[in-house]
Amino acid sequence: AFFSLVPLIFAGKENDGKNFFFGLIAGLIFYSASFLWLSQLAGPLYLFLALYLSLYWGVFLYLVFALPEKNRIFIAGSLWFLLEIITSHLLTGFPWLSMGLSQWNCPYILKMSSFIGIFGLSFLVITGNFTLFYSFRKTKILSWFFSVLCFIALVFSPLFTIPVSNNHKNYLNVLIIQPNINSSINTNYSHNIEKIKNLTSEELKKNKTDIVIWPEGAYPDTITQNPELLDDLQTFTKKHSVGLILGSFTGNDKIYNSALLIEGERIQTHNKTHLAPYGEFIPGGRLKIISSLFEKLAGYIPYIEQSSELTPFSFKDINLGVLICFENIFPEITNSLIEKETGIFIVITNDSWFGYSAGPYQHFAHNSIRAVETGRYFIISALSGISGIVAPDGTVKAIVKDNGESLYVNGSVFYAVPVLQNKTIYTITGDIPMFLLSVLFIGAAICRTRQKK
Repeated sequence: AFFSLVPLIFAGKENDGKNFFFGLIAGLIFYSASFLWLSQLAGPLYLFLALYLSLYWGVFLYLVFALPEKNRIFIAGSLWFLLEIITSHLLTGFPWLSMGLSQWNCPYILKMSSFIGIFGLSFLVITGNFTLFYSFRKTKILSWFFSVLCFIALVFSPLFTIPVSNNHKNYLNVLIIQPNINSSINTNYSHNIEKIKNLTSEELKKNKTDIVIWPEGAYPDTITQNPELLDDLQTFTKKHSVGLILGSFTGNDKIYNSALLIEGERIQTHNKTHLAPYGEFIPGGRLKIISSLFEKLAGYIPYIEQSSELTPFSFKDINLGVLICFENIFPEITNSLIEKETGIFIVITNDSWFGYSAGPYQHFAHNSIRAVETGRYFIISALSGISGIVAPDGTVKAIVKDNGESLYVNGSVFYAVPVLQNKTIYTITGDIPMFLLSVLFIGAAICRTRQKK
C-alpha cells in the first residue's frame, strides 16, 4: 500500500488536464476488480459504482498536480483525506476499501486508528507513497526527511500506549453461530431455523452462555408476521436461560432489515440505519430510467425502509451496539453508539452473496479498524462468510473454522468477551483534528496559488 500508487504519481504532470483521466482509469481498474463480487447482486450495473468512486481518484490526481509543488507530500495526504470524508457521506456514503483499510492487519500502523481513525490511516498511506516518490528527487529533501521522521515515530508509538483490553468491568459469555446457509438458493426458512436451533442447542450443552448470536438472514422473511416462530424462539431462550440476537425483517406496511434481541418475553428491535446500495436501495432510483434498468438487469426492486433511530440493546446492564451488514464500515455509526455507552459491538451479516471472492475478507477487515477506533471487542456472526471475535487491538481472537478453513463453513465459537467502558481519543475527537489539519494544508496551498496569479 505504501508504494502501490508511485507509478500513478510518476504519470502525473504539472497542471495537466490529462491527470484526471490517468486517475480515473487507475481507480476504475482498481474498483472494477475489487468489487467484482458485487456483480452477483447487481450484474454489470456495479460498474456504475466503480466509475463513481473512480472520479475521486481523477479529481485527486488532477488537483494534487494543479496546486503548488511546495509541501506536496502533506498536501496529497490532506487532499486524499478530505476526498475520503466526502466519499463517506455524499450520496449516502460508501467508504468501502478506504486506503487506510490496507493496514487492518499491520499492528503498528493499525494502532494509530485509535487516534486518527481509518481516514487518518489513509492520510499516512498517501503521504508514504509521495514520500517514496520524492525520495528520487533532490528538491524535496526537507519534506521527505520530515515525513520519514513522522513514520518512525508512528512505528514506535504503540510502545507508549496502554492496552485498552486491561480496563474492563465484567465479561459476557457469547456463543456465535455460523450455519453456512446460502440464501440465494435456500428458501426453506423453517428448515433453516431448525438447523440453527439444533446447532445452538448442541453448543449450549458445552459452555455456560449468556447470549447467542445468530446472523443476519437467520429468518429471511418478516418475522413479526410469524407469531408462532416468535413464540417458539421466546420459549427457546427461556428453556436455555439465554438471550438471543438474530437478523430478520420486521414491519407491516413498511419493511425493515432488523436485529432482534429475544430474552424470554422481552423483545428489543433495532432497524438498520444505513442501507446497502443495490441490495436494499437503488442509487438514483427515483429516476424511472435507472429503476427500470435495474429491474431489467437484476430482476427485482429493493423495498427496504431506512431507520433514523440508533439505539443499543440493553442486556444484563450492558449496552450492546448491533451493526447490520455493512454498517460496520461507517465510523460515525460506531462513534455514535460509543456516546450511548456501548460496551460491546455485534455485527450480524449475510455474506453468502459474495461467494468465494474477496468480498467476505474485505468486509471482515473493517471490524479490525472499528475495534481499534472504538477500543471495543467486535463479535461477528455471518450467515455464511467469516465469523469470529476481534479484540480492541485489532487482532482476531477467535474464528469459526472447520478443518482449518474459515470461509463458508458450518460451526460456532464460544468466547468470554470483556465489557469495556473507556474511550479512545478517536471516539472523543472523531475526524475533526485531521479535518482541520487537512483544510489548513489545502487552504495554504490555494493561497499560494492565488499569490502567484
